[in-house]
Amino acid sequence: MVSKELSRHNQALAQSHSLLKGKTMTTGIRAIVIGMIANLLLSLFKFVGGILGNSVALVADAIHSLSDLVTDIIVLFTHRIGKIPQDKDHPYGHGRAETIGATVIGLLIIMTGIGVAYETWETIAEDNRQAPGLLAASAALLSILINEGLFHYTRRVGEATKSPSLIANAWHHRADAISSIAALIGIVGAWQGFAFMDPLAGAVVGCLIVKVGIDITRQGVRDLMDTALSDEHTKKIHAILSEIPEVLHFHDLRTRVIGGEFLIDVHILVDPEMTVTEGHRIAETARRNLINAMHNIQDVLVHVDGEHDAEVEAIYPVTRKELMEIARPLILELAGNISQPEIRVHHIKGKNMVDVFIKINSNQSMEDSRALVANVKSKLETAPQIDRARVFLDLAP
Repeated sequence: MVSKELSRHNQALAQSHSLLKGKTMTTGIRAIVIGMIANLLLSLFKFVGGILGNSVALVADAIHSLSDLVTDIIVLFTHRIGKIPQDKDHPYGHGRAETIGATVIGLLIIMTGIGVAYETWETIAEDNRQAPGLLAASAALLSILINEGLFHYTRRVGEATKSPSLIANAWHHRADAISSIAALIGIVGAWQGFAFMDPLAGAVVGCLIVKVGIDITRQGVRDLMDTALSDEHTKKIHAILSEIPEVLHFHDLRTRVIGGEFLIDVHILVDPEMTVTEGHRIAETARRNLINAMHNIQDVLVHVDGEHDAEVEAIYPVTRKELMEIARPLILELAGNISQPEIRVHHIKGKNMVDVFIKINSNQSMEDSRALVANVKSKLETAPQIDRARVFLDLAP
């Protein structure tokens, strides 16, 4: 297990080194580069088709595709940074870079949409239009097919690599496809004698672009503000924790998203009589069950409570060391010449409890043993710092 973890860590470091030097084209980067090339060619083709084909809507769509090149560069930059593994200065990794990239993409899309809508409105006001031609319709149709293909391809890669910026870019391709559909409708309408439909379609394209930008920006801001996971994810977490029989209750569940991966903090309540090692085992069980059931979890922090710390003050004024210093001399005074007693301290429901394990001679009578237990218990409970004492005899040789 350790060797596998080290191997994965070394692979991640090698990947980050390659990403920083730009020598490795990962699946995500390849998807971005393909989108950049497609956007460049499409913007040129649609721009020429819109000018020669007399289509305002297609020219607006070409501007949209040209703006995609800027967002592709942002995606390429933030995706590379976001995939760098965690280090000393970034213990949670660099995933926030992808969230920032997605948010910036959303803002740029909004500005592009507003610009396109404004330009087409100006064209409508001028009322000086010619019907678009077949070239414009062909360019719009080709744009629909290519952008829809880019959407499915980029989204698949983004989901596989858990990359918010790639997923945002995929929806940008879908926005291009939608805007091209609007442009095509406007062109066909103009052919049928409704000349106003072409610039009107350009305005619709601008509004659709703004809508996509708002959705992407909203999601990016939610992640930057550490917004909790959806109700669906929260219910799944509750179900997984409820399946662990030793978990009596759980509370203070906190979740957030960094670079498309989940971080979860939760407090679990267990039997206060459990040992530290038992509590650790249950916490690790909860952690692994969540990670195995939800594949995009980066880490889970499980805090073990012996009592509900929302109902009881969790910080007790007396320490284990102080209780040991009080209990040990009292035990030795009463028990006489015995081996060093084992003492366990519990803090339960606002009270301090001490368990004492005394090893005695097996030849000692039962009456003497009972008297010893009663004396040690009584003496310990007279100490103001000890609310309850339990004494156990170890008769093993």
